[in-house]
Parts: sequence; C-alpha cells; structure tokens
Amino acid sequence: MIAGLLGAMVLSAFSTVTFTAEAANVVPVHLKVGKYSILYTQPAPPFADQAHRVQVPLRSIEDLLGGKVKYNPSFKTADVEWMGHTFQFMVNSKIVQIDGKTVQMDTTPVLKNQAMFLPIRFFLDATDVKWRWDQASQQIILSDDRVVKGEPFEDFIGMDATSVKNENAMVIQSYSIKGKYMTITALNVSGHTIPAGKADINPLFHYSNGQFGMDPYSRSSEPPLKAVRKGDTVSKKIRGNITGDVDYVITVGRELN
Repeated sequence: MIAGLLGAMVLSAFSTVTFTAEAANVVPVHLKVGKYSILYTQPAPPFADQAHRVQVPLRSIEDLLGGKVKYNPSFKTADVEWMGHTFQFMVNSKIVQIDGKTVQMDTTPVLKNQAMFLPIRFFLDATDVKWRWDQASQQIILSDDRVVKGEPFEDFIGMDATSVKNENAMVIQSYSIKGKYMTITALNVSGHTIPAGKADINPLFHYSNGQFGMDPYSRSSEPPLKAVRKGDTVSKKIRGNITGDVDYVITVGRELN
C-alpha cells in the first residue's frame, strides 16, 4: 500500500513518455472488465484481429482475470485454468482443447512483441461469465465481479475515495501518446449532459515492481473536466511517464455525484 501511495504521489510529476511507436498513434479500447476500461497490457494493448476477435496477452488472463497460465516457448502452446475450465491453445492454430474436448475457432492465437495473445471470446463461450459484445464501441464488456481480479483493480479501489452517480456514464473509446502527454477520449452515453467537474476519467498505471501511479481523488492535481453534453465526446490530457516497466493501464469513465 505504501508503494502504491508513493506511485500516486509522483504521477503528476512525471515528465517524459517512452512508449512503443505503435502506441504513439490513436489506440482503440477493446476490453472493459467491470467498471474498468483496459487501455494497455504488457507488451501491447488488446486488439481486434482480422477475424474481428479481441485478442489479449496470455499473462493478462492471470494478472487481471484471476486465471492460471503456463506457456511453453518451445512448442508455442499455452495451458490456462479459468473459471473451473481448462484450455490448451497453440500459436497459429485454430484448434483449442476445452476441458479435453477439441473445438475449432475462426481465428488463431498469435505472437506479438514476443508474447502470446489469445482470442478472449473462446474463453467466455465456455463459461458462465456475464459478458456482452458492444457493436457500437467494438468492445467486449465483462460485467461479472468474479473476474475483476488482480492488483491494478485493487490499487484503484484503495484510492477511489469519491461518490459515483453512474459507473458507466462514459465509454472510453481510445487513447494516444504524444510527447509528454497521454490523451484519453470518451463518449457520454449517460443520456444527459454531465455537469462540469462530474465527468471522471482517471487512469491508473501499474508497474511490474508492484507500484502504481494515479491522480488521487483526495488531492487531485488534474483540473476537472468541463460539462459534457449528451452524445458528445470528451478528452482528458494528462502528463505521464509510460516506460517499459508499465504492465497495465486501466481507467474509469463515469459520472460523479
């Protein structure tokens, strides 16, 4: 907790950004877990492949969703235990073993930035996890508290000293990195104008050493957002330092009381 508080204290003082060239462009957000939009996962953000399936890094199944994973680099295979089921995937193969039964997918796991990425839809179809595909935002939304696991979520909850009117008032659409700043864009889907100071976008940066950084609600250094009209988008620009030791970036998009 002390490490997390230290991370929160220094976020506003970060002055440089070092990130991959790919992430310097606008990066769409494809995954939401509970109230948290998943912006970045080491070593690359979730993405939609050519079959329009959202792919996530193998490691995130354990770090964020509470599963257990093993990767065999020699055979490029992964074993996953999640929600009472077992899965076996192979890079570039459409065949997956689910609880010992052979299932054919319409896409394949891939290697990206030396990490194995898996199509999350084929995990969800085998379980009773509550989820839906939002066509408008092109996002998979997991609304099941059982899978909101991992330190990034716990760290955010520990700093979340605020009163919330609507956890889902805004859809986080994308983010971009330019120079010293990260810009997050969200769409107001609340059905009304969100008053000035009530639209809440607050990213948390989680590091591989267990520390984290976010702008604390009790003493925020970032100015509040202006009023956001119904159906309009809003962008929040923050000063941040995203280095190679960042493993996850998550954020909320909501309306405060």
